[in-house]
Amino acid sequence: MGEVITDLTHLKDKEISEDIKGIVLKLGDTLRLSNLLSDGKESDFIDFEEVPQILGSDFLPQLIEGIRKKKVLEIYYQPFYEDKPYFIRVHPYLLKEYRYRWYLIGLNETKKELRTYGLDRIWEIKETELPYIAKSFNSRDYFKNTVGIISPSGEPPRIRIVVLKPQAHYLITQPLHPSQSIESETESNIQFNYRVHPTYEFKALLLGLGCDIKVLEPIGLRNEIVRELKNALDAYQA
Repeated sequence: MGEVITDLTHLKDKEISEDIKGIVLKLGDTLRLSNLLSDGKESDFIDFEEVPQILGSDFLPQLIEGIRKKKVLEIYYQPFYEDKPYFIRVHPYLLKEYRYRWYLIGLNETKKELRTYGLDRIWEIKETELPYIAKSFNSRDYFKNTVGIISPSGEPPRIRIVVLKPQAHYLITQPLHPSQSIESETESNIQFNYRVHPTYEFKALLLGLGCDIKVLEPIGLRNEIVRELKNALDAYQA
């Protein structure tokens, strides 16, 4: 394992994706710590992050095969908001991992729309012989302007936020999105700019920063955040 990790770390940036880099670094840290703790002595001063069991990952080989063979799939699927599963026909295009869950992006045969399906909500998959409609987007760029599993159409807006200095340093070391840039800085805060769609997941990140952040624009997003904060306060006061 150590030899494999060493070989992977020597690959050039263009030969390895950012996701794989993170996995390699994680493996390297885990292996080094395991070697240091291999003396058999009990240790209670290291706490590894636990990865939850990823449901639905057993469907990955079948979905990859369907995408490669360009097969329309009949999927027995149950969304969280439905009491019972039902059959849908999907033209599979892309698999996406987000926060320890796998998702399938494909064209819904009935609605003729791109939809996202969680693999943990799939019960069964069957191949069909229906004509396959090829995708009309670049898979590598599909999630370029978004956070999470939904990619709205069109150009993303410019989002401007101002963050208090202590919290801003966390954003500098771990950006909310690759488009993040610094517009200005004062003694007390830093202003960040983004080119990203304000999806549910991105808004959740902003709300998670609490009172350390203020959305400047677009005004529609600013009003949404204010409304969410007011609703949260009302819930506590009820």
